Amino acid sequence: MSELSAHGGGVAAPPNSGAARSKMPRLRLRLHSVLVLVSLMILMLPLVGLYALRLHETTLLQRTQDDLTIAAAALASSFGTALAAAEAEDGVADTLAPATFATPRLDFASAPVGSPLAPARPGAAARPAAAATGRQLASVLATTAAATDAAIRLLDAGGVVVATTGDDLGLSLAHVDEVAEALAGAPASSLRAVADEAAVQAQALVRGARVAVMLAIPVGSAAAPAGVVLLSRQPANILDTLHLKRGLLAQGGAVFLAVAVAIALLTARTLVLPIQRLARAAARVSRGETDRFERYRHYRVYELADLADSVEAMVAALQRRAAYLRDFAHHLSHEFKTPIAAARGALELLRDDLQTMQPAEAKRFVSNVGTDIDRLEHLTSRLVALAQADMARLGDEATDVLAVARELEALTVDADDEPAKARISRSALTAVLTNLADNAREHGATQVTVAARATEELVEVRVRDDGRGVSP
Repeated sequence: MSELSAHGGGVAAPPNSGAARSKMPRLRLRLHSVLVLVSLMILMLPLVGLYALRLHETTLLQRTQDDLTIAAAALASSFGTALAAAEAEDGVADTLAPATFATPRLDFASAPVGSPLAPARPGAAARPAAAATGRQLASVLATTAAATDAAIRLLDAGGVVVATTGDDLGLSLAHVDEVAEALAGAPASSLRAVADEAAVQAQALVRGARVAVMLAIPVGSAAAPAGVVLLSRQPANILDTLHLKRGLLAQGGAVFLAVAVAIALLTARTLVLPIQRLARAAARVSRGETDRFERYRHYRVYELADLADSVEAMVAALQRRAAYLRDFAHHLSHEFKTPIAAARGALELLRDDLQTMQPAEAKRFVSNVGTDIDRLEHLTSRLVALAQADMARLGDEATDVLAVARELEALTVDADDEPAKARISRSALTAVLTNLADNAREHGATQVTVAARATEELVEVRVRDDGRGVSP
């Protein structure tokens, strides 16, 4: 007895190791996701650097404000004490208590930038006690200005400058908003644009070069201030700070370079190298150096994994096609050898002995040659039909295997089997079953039975016959 088993997912479904590997729970990205991620990472580098510079600019601004606040508090205390003493000498009995104040924090993101400070204007004469106190504190202002690099002015209760590091002594600044707020008893801090256009053009990208911090605090009680301390200074230049921090900048540059290298390595590892490996593996198969597609162990990009699966499936299909052609040629040679040899022998006998051969004997040899030719024709048609069935592409047509088998007289169908539909054309299935049945009967079989069983993905077709089978 001989037995044949055929499988199909249609009728045949080659194993796909790539599909099995793709089910493993590993990180895998889309190609466009990798490209977007790399672009964002590259874009983030200058943005992060710019954001860090902006934060540092704000830090420098607030540090300048803190320095001015400390200097203003000390000057206000000194000015208030000296002014109280001067007024006591003039017969004024009031004592100036030091004012307590808190100025709001300045920030480039939220604080508006006002117009440049308006120049001082002529006004009423300064109060005598305040003017005397201003002359007394002139050296203190000079020392403080040298230490803080700030412009300092002491104003009396009417807003007249009684001591200054500039050239506006005796002029009035009562029209300045910050001074007006301080004379009303509220400390004021603000940002004003600088009037030096040359400096602004030279450092247009540095916000600290375009503004000055203004700070005005009342002297004495908030209810009736006896004067105002007014300070102004540009924040520290970030370019100078960067020069001083060039060592840290070099380290930051090294970090950015390392990030850029990491991005390049990520791109190479996820895209470039896998594509190169895929191309080399396909080239080896095309050159005939190997009959197996050497797949990379894992692709972290979906598109590359799908491409590798497609190439692997293509190589497997080509190998099956080549193997089929070899087997087909072998079967063709095997099947044709016997009738060709018989026909050749009969023709040789006819050629050599036709003159002495009896007419009946010659007719028998001629009939044998005709029979062999008919057999060759039959074999040719069978092999062509079988080849067309084997090489048929998988389509959408679904055929009931047992229904086709029942239509063939040479086959017996197992009555216990249920209908099993496979994705194969009716003509291709008929050619396969007919070829199997004819082959079995030519080798002594009297009964050929077909059984079919449908599984989750395949249809298994089992053909049995009672022939003598293949000899050991």
